[in-house]
Amino acid sequence: MADPVQEIKDRLNIVELIQEYIPLKKAGVNYKANCPFHNEKTPSFTVSEPKQFFHCFGCQKGGDLFTFVQEMEQVEFPEALRMLAQKANVELRGSNPREHNERTRLLDCLSKAAEFFSTTFAQRTEAEHVRRYIADRGVTEETATLFQLGYSLDSWDALLQTLKKAGFTDTEIEKAGLSIRSPKTGGWYDRFRGRVMFPIHNAHGNVIGFGARTLEAHPKEAKYINSPQTAVYNKSAVLYGLHLAKQAIQRMDAAVVVEGYMDVIAAHQAKFRNVVAASGTALTEEQIRLLKRYSSNIILAFDADTAGLHAAWRGMQIAIQQGMNIKVLALPAGLDPDDLIRQDPQEFRKRAIEAKPFMDYAFDTILAPLDLTNVHHKKKAAAELLPMIALFPDPIEQTHYVKLLANILEVNDELILQRLKLKPQPRSSAQRQKTASVQAGNAVGERGKMIGRPSRDFVLFDRILALLTLYPEGFSEVRAVIPQESELIQDSLLQALYKSLELFYNQHGSLQPQAIDFHNDGNVALAAKWQELQLIGEEEYIHNTAQQRAEELRKLLDQVKRSDIKRRLTRLGRDLQQAEKTHDVVTIEKLSQDFAELTNALRSLG
Repeated sequence: MADPVQEIKDRLNIVELIQEYIPLKKAGVNYKANCPFHNEKTPSFTVSEPKQFFHCFGCQKGGDLFTFVQEMEQVEFPEALRMLAQKANVELRGSNPREHNERTRLLDCLSKAAEFFSTTFAQRTEAEHVRRYIADRGVTEETATLFQLGYSLDSWDALLQTLKKAGFTDTEIEKAGLSIRSPKTGGWYDRFRGRVMFPIHNAHGNVIGFGARTLEAHPKEAKYINSPQTAVYNKSAVLYGLHLAKQAIQRMDAAVVVEGYMDVIAAHQAKFRNVVAASGTALTEEQIRLLKRYSSNIILAFDADTAGLHAAWRGMQIAIQQGMNIKVLALPAGLDPDDLIRQDPQEFRKRAIEAKPFMDYAFDTILAPLDLTNVHHKKKAAAELLPMIALFPDPIEQTHYVKLLANILEVNDELILQRLKLKPQPRSSAQRQKTASVQAGNAVGERGKMIGRPSRDFVLFDRILALLTLYPEGFSEVRAVIPQESELIQDSLLQALYKSLELFYNQHGSLQPQAIDFHNDGNVALAAKWQELQLIGEEEYIHNTAQQRAEELRKLLDQVKRSDIKRRLTRLGRDLQQAEKTHDVVTIEKLSQDFAELTNALRSLG
């Protein structure tokens, strides 16, 4: 039987896959982009189509299409395998334990639940009133099927019994957010009962949770309830309808963000395909990062009043700091997108085209009720608008709005700029995390994955091995400077790779990069790392002559020597302090002599 991993790689192109997340630009034989894994202004994220590999020269992350999906979606290999198998139309057979971890079981459970709700909605007589409600809202059968609309029976355990018959345990069903355990009896019952069901999908189309609406007025029940937080569902990191909208968002280079499920459904039915819902007016940081994969342009549709503006403000702070371009589609008073689209889809289109930049909308909305001949109202305008202006990372945009506010308030630009400088600059959680990761130091995780920034030595050794892929004759020099057990090689994967290269060298008398194929040994991790190093070598040294490569290797090895000497000097310094505390004259003399020799050796390296 064919290896499904290799079959998926044969069917999918890493360039096309990555372009579903970020725009790539051709750069010589490779493709480049700003890295999606760290903030940067100059593109250092490189994708090799011939090698089907990516590498970022800024944060050092790299790998194949499975690695990319794992990093972008924050999932383990089994889930990435399932996602890509579905995309490549590859059937996964067998019962490999790696393919059936907890997350995968939860996704299977949720998929089965969506199927049950959908079948109930379409076929059961108990759902007749729901079908009538959906039809009255103008939703066709085709659209209801597209969004997998469903109905949960008004029963304590209809879903529970169905899922248990399908092989899921009580614990799994509860962890999927589909049941609740009774504190009195200890038994489980269905979380969703007698409600219209809206399956919520991740970007790859997997059901990860549900929104549920009751059609019966009940004082003790909420109109809408959602799945709880689970291992696969995080409300703040999900956009309803994104799995259907992402290609249209990329094609149109804009995402229209609405608030409700029915808004999205109505929009898609009216052929507005780039519409998603945030389940609330305020976009979260996770949702903004999700949208940024497909476009940097957001059109936010909400009620045209000051309350709506302030409700959206938190999300706008984050979006502006992330460099997103935000516009506002102002809706007629009292109408939501669903209402407007059903009444007059062309009016919705017109308002989307005429959407104002967020700050222009903010100026209009905040200033409308104020009397700007009144000094207190001027102060109020400045107090509300200055924090917004302060967020813009682009000085051109910031200067534009400073001048606009100064003209409106009839004051000097300098006064506004002075006030602006006094405003504390709010930091997003991403910025706080970045600071924390730098403070955390240069730790190296398993399989070469970096925690925080990669250490200087880690990057240095990567570059040396990458250079060897094009200048293998330099391996003897590398062996002379870097022993297998060198402290420089802190990563276990790099250690294994270095040992394998040395073994090949000993067996063949030379290093032959094109003849080295770790796939033959079944070592996927080493094969992936070796491909990554070849990509780095191509990007960095392909245009260098043999002499330039030799000189570059000597420079890198001199850095290794300096790093090693500095490390030994640090240890000697600690030992000297200890010897001085105990007045060990003999040891002090010996260590001092060693310290002097190492210092001279360091000076000789320049």
